[in-house]
Amino acid sequence: MTDPVDVVIVGAGHNGMAAAGYLSRAGKRVVVVERMAKVGGMTSSGYMIPEAPGHLVTPCAVELLFARGSGIIEDLELEKYGLRTVDPDPSYAYLHPDGSSIALFRDYRRTAEDISRINRNDGKAYIAFMKCLDALMDIGFPMMMAEPGRPDARNMAKMIGSAVRNIKLKDELVAISKATSDQIACERFEDPATIGLLLGVAAGAGPVDDDGNAAAYMIFAVTHRLGTGKPIGSLQAFADAMAASIKASGASIELNAPVSEILIEAGAAKGVRLADGRVIRAKMVIATCDPRTAMALTTPDGVDRMLMKRIEHAPANRSNAAPFLANVAMAKPLMLKRHQELRHDDADLNKAVGLIGLPEEVRGSFAAAKRGDIPIRHAVSVTPLSNCDPSQAPEGQSIAYLYLPAMAVDARDGWSAAVKDRTMASIVTQVSEFYDGFDSEIGRFVETPRERELRLNVTNGCVTHVDFGALRAGIHRPATGFGGPKPIFPGFLIGGAGAHPGGGVSGIAGRIAADRAMRALKKMR
Repeated sequence: MTDPVDVVIVGAGHNGMAAAGYLSRAGKRVVVVERMAKVGGMTSSGYMIPEAPGHLVTPCAVELLFARGSGIIEDLELEKYGLRTVDPDPSYAYLHPDGSSIALFRDYRRTAEDISRINRNDGKAYIAFMKCLDALMDIGFPMMMAEPGRPDARNMAKMIGSAVRNIKLKDELVAISKATSDQIACERFEDPATIGLLLGVAAGAGPVDDDGNAAAYMIFAVTHRLGTGKPIGSLQAFADAMAASIKASGASIELNAPVSEILIEAGAAKGVRLADGRVIRAKMVIATCDPRTAMALTTPDGVDRMLMKRIEHAPANRSNAAPFLANVAMAKPLMLKRHQELRHDDADLNKAVGLIGLPEEVRGSFAAAKRGDIPIRHAVSVTPLSNCDPSQAPEGQSIAYLYLPAMAVDARDGWSAAVKDRTMASIVTQVSEFYDGFDSEIGRFVETPRERELRLNVTNGCVTHVDFGALRAGIHRPATGFGGPKPIFPGFLIGGAGAHPGGGVSGIAGRIAADRAMRALKKMR
C-alpha cells in the first residue's frame, strides 16, 4: 500500500478494534491487521471440538463486566450491530462441599442475607465491606477511564468528589489497595465459605498472596452495580459487532495478516511489513498485542537498547501461575447435584458461575503452580455457558467453561499429552462432585498457558499481557517510560491489555490509545 494511512493497528482484539472505532469515527484512515483468521483475539470463540461440532468453544473471556461501564458499547453502537446480552441473577455462586452455597446477587443486600444464613457476623460484615468497595469503585473507575499522566477534568472531578465523600473510609481503602486478597478476606470474614467466595473471585486477578491484589475486590462492586453481561453467541458476537461497527465508520480489517516487522526509520515508526511482504505505511502505529511481542517486532537496532531491555523484563506470569482453561462438551444437560435442591429461595444456581475451592485449595493451587506442581484439588470456576445461552450447544446438550486461575506455566514434568489428560481427569473428578453431566462428555478443548502463548502470540500465555502490581499501574504500565500520554518514541503507541488500565474486557486501553494517536497526529500537521 503506497499511500500512507493515518494509523495502522496491530491486533484485532477488542482493544485494537476499540482504537480503530474511535479513530475512524473521528475521520482518520485506519487499517487493522490481524494474524488470525477472525477478529476478537482473546475475545474470540469458535467451534473447536471435532467430536462436538455444534458446541461453541470460548477459549478465554466470557463476560463484558467492565465494558458495561466503559462507554464502548454505547459509543460504538454495538447493539445496533447485533450485540445482545443476558444477565443471570445470581451471577456467581460459591459451592461448598457440604451442599450449602452463597449466591452473588445484583442486590448486595440480598447477597448479605444469603451470607447471613451461613454466618450472621459475615452477613453484617459484607454490608460494611460493600460500603468500602462502592467507594473503591467510585474512585477506581474514573482512574481506569482517565489518561495516565494527563487526567481529564471530568474524571478528575469524579475522583476528587468521591474521595471527599468517602474521606472517613480513607484508612480502610488504603488497607484494601495495599493488602493481599487473602489477608482482607480473613480480616473481615470468619466462615470458610465466605472466605472461599472472596478468594474464588479475587483469584482471577492473580495470586491471592500478592500485595495489592485485594484491589481486585472492586469486581464485587462492579458486578452488583453493572451486572456481568454475557453476550448471546459468546464474546465472538461482541467482537463481530465491533468489527461491523468500525467497518461502517470507515476502518478496514486485514485478517490472516501477521506482522513480520514494525518499521522503524530514523527512530520513528513508519508502518508495518506483513509476513506476505506487503508494506502498510502509516503516520502512527498502535500495537494492541502483547507489548513484549510488539517491541520484538520492531526493526533491529531501530529502538533504543535500554527501552528494549526494559520491556523484555516486564513480568508476564512471573510467579509461574497462570489460567488453565477448558471447554467440555456434553451430551446431557449440566446441572448441580445438591446445591440447587438445598437452596431456600428461587435462585437458579444452574445459570451462575460455580466457584469451587475451599480457601486452602485456592492457596494450595497458587503454591503448587509456583513450584511447578499440579495440585490434586483445584481452585476452579464452572461457567455453564449453554444454561445461560442455549444457542451455544445442541438442544438437550451442554457446554461448560472451566477456568482454573492457578496452574503452572511450566510444569515440573512438562505439559505432555499425558500430563494434560491426568490434570483434566482430576479436574473433572472434582467438579463432578458438584455437577451432573460430565459423565456424558463428547469432547473437550483444553489450553495450557504455553498453548495459549502459541495460539495468541502472547508471552507465557499471560492473559493480561503484563502482570498487575503497584509498579505496573498507570503511567508505569507496562514499564516506566511506556505508559505516559506521549508516544514511547515517535509514531509508536501501545494500547492493549499491557497498557493502562490493564486486562479485562473494557476497551478502555484502546480508547486511550486512540486519544493519544489523535493528539500526535494533530502535532504532525
